[in-house]
Amino acid sequence: MATQYSVSTGTTALTANTAKVVIELPASSTAGLTVVGLEVTLSATTAGVCTVEWMTYATTGTGSTTTPLKWGTGQGANANVGTVKINHTAAPGTLASGGLPSWELPEPGYYSLLQPLYREMFQPASALRCLRLTSTLACNARVDLIFEQ
Repeated sequence: MATQYSVSTGTTALTANTAKVVIELPASSTAGLTVVGLEVTLSATTAGVCTVEWMTYATTGTGSTTTPLKWGTGQGANANVGTVKINHTAAPGTLASGGLPSWELPEPGYYSLLQPLYREMFQPASALRCLRLTSTLACNARVDLIFEQ
């Protein structure tokens, strides 16, 4: 069974109509990963919309580095990924959506975006991907990403 890992942004502030990369998740050169779930909390106090986008990038951005938390079995295995970053102050370079999933989520709200069995989002070795949020309102957000390796 694959080991599961979690990356959490904690509370991060979103500025109205300004895109913010909240998680940068590069696969290592020797192993891919599979995203199995995503939880997004949006604390807006009025109605709005938040766009959640998976994107690819060419060069890393400026964010806080974090170590993915191990879940479930195989607790001795570390995630085989590049440098994971959260809550960027400068976005990664050359962002592109390239047909990756995106969602429009009503604000405020709490959303669990779980991938159905055998329809998980696979990220091949060396793939550079990030998660970007754009809210129509100034609000706080929290994102928890769950992946397997």
